[in-house]
Amino acid sequence: MSLTVPNTAPFSGPQKMWLKGYLDAINCALNPASGGAASAPVVSVPAGVPVTILWGSQTGNSESLGKKLSKALAAKGHSPTLRDMAAVSPADLTNAEHVLIITSTYGDGEPPDNAAALHAALHAADAPVLASVNYSVLALGDSSYPDFCKCGHDFDTCLASLGAQRLAPIVECDVDYDQPFASWISQVEQALGSLVAA
Repeated sequence: MSLTVPNTAPFSGPQKMWLKGYLDAINCALNPASGGAASAPVVSVPAGVPVTILWGSQTGNSESLGKKLSKALAAKGHSPTLRDMAAVSPADLTNAEHVLIITSTYGDGEPPDNAAALHAALHAADAPVLASVNYSVLALGDSSYPDFCKCGHDFDTCLASLGAQRLAPIVECDVDYDQPFASWISQVEQALGSLVAA
């Protein structure tokens, strides 16, 4: 069966041309043997992985970068979830296969307020084993302070000691963080892409 526009149809020339094109597309879908849907190129969205992005921030910079990271990973076909560290426990991380941490350092090398509870819990004696977790850390700081990026390094070292595997090495960011952030995203995307291809 083939759909056509009758010559007697009450349409102008351009309208008939548009209808003919529209019906031709439907005919191709209905009749793949005549060169329709079966031979059409298949456009596929790359398969991605679920990624948990955790932010620890005193001023909002880490949260802002987390949102940018989330958009970048979604554009690559991944399924990112952005979470405030204050709402995350170590037990939550045991179910998170890929974890990306963006955190600043506050005061004398301390975690920002919203990251303090998770930081303490991961360093506790009863912290869970995280052998199934892949992770990477972006550490924000200010090099004019002696404990530059200390909180980020704390998380990086602690996760490794709990058995988690680094997706990409920790990247330190000074006050001007655009370039290191872009470099870190590139490394993370490459590492996640290799996991999808594996």
